[in-house]
Amino acid sequence: MSVKKDPKRGTWTVVVDVPPVAGKRQQLKRRGFTTKKEALAFERNTLSDVSNGRYVRPAKGTVGEYLLEAWLPSRRVNLRPSTVVGYQKSVKRIVAGIGDVKLATLDAATLEHFYSTLLARGGVKGRPLSPKTVANTAGVLSAALGDAVRLRLLPHNVASDARLPSRRRQEMHAWTEQEAGRFLASVAADRLFPLWRLALATGMRRGELCGLRWRDVDLEARTITVASTRVVAGRVEIGEPKTKAGHRIISIDAGTASVLSAWRKRQAEERLLVGAGWRDHGLVFVDPVGEPPHPETVTRWWREAVAKAEVPPIRLHDARHTAATIMLRSGVPVKVVTQRLGHADVAVTMRVYQHVTAQDDATAADVLGRALGGM
Repeated sequence: MSVKKDPKRGTWTVVVDVPPVAGKRQQLKRRGFTTKKEALAFERNTLSDVSNGRYVRPAKGTVGEYLLEAWLPSRRVNLRPSTVVGYQKSVKRIVAGIGDVKLATLDAATLEHFYSTLLARGGVKGRPLSPKTVANTAGVLSAALGDAVRLRLLPHNVASDARLPSRRRQEMHAWTEQEAGRFLASVAADRLFPLWRLALATGMRRGELCGLRWRDVDLEARTITVASTRVVAGRVEIGEPKTKAGHRIISIDAGTASVLSAWRKRQAEERLLVGAGWRDHGLVFVDPVGEPPHPETVTRWWREAVAKAEVPPIRLHDARHTAATIMLRSGVPVKVVTQRLGHADVAVTMRVYQHVTAQDDATAADVLGRALGGM
């Protein structure tokens, strides 16, 4: 064991005896400490880990080698295809930025610089990357490093020490009841009116709408069982909702049930007209020959429909926000809204729609003030 100063660099080096391998003496050598105090602290901590059986031998490979050769292949086994695609995109960014860094020497300072670089020019052709995408990338890296700790390839997950760049919450856009009504009135004659009506009446996600099957629609009971999705994961993938909360039963109003009933009759007529050329997928929303549209095509159709209506432009996903906002402002309990949206718990709903609950709180204050008569 030794702690020595490098006279040329002015830094300190530590050499510590660690558990032998195959009977051969092993030493850990670490350079670059700026002060003797830091070097002694590292020596002390390493010796403590050795004596307590917590010592982890430094991994020899790079971050890129670990992610591409070990971690990502092992994660593919039990993940949904759409999740795998997301992981692959994040891993590609990580490898491009810090893939050559030794896994054992990765530190929080390197990660913070990497995150800042992604935020500034990590997008396509060097454009800025959104804070949400940077956060998602950091989440994937943290999960990978956490697995490395579990496998005793690393002693500590340095991602937990690194700070993410501050992110401003994206402003949410939602229609009022009047705007939603105007939009539906403007598309009442469109073939896909039932799809837009259901989106606003339930707050279902795009993948849930595209994957909805007739066998999961009970028009008599006026319920929809959310049990399948069609999502884009490089290609269109059909699967189950991502989470347990995503599997749910949603009630629909009489008007929406009537719209879906008429849609089913129209679909039956189209099927008779096409005859043997009809492609039966069992899905609720298909084109005139029975083929389900690509989810991105559905998004394009939504944009086109919104552009023709005299309403503020919002995304298809904002139809979900609109449904939630209308429910909350109408006094529907947050717990019920959470269940209808398929959120994991009430805390998620409260966080996403805190602007709505804040307005309700102000209304509650006014109600109490009136009740107390200003005294």
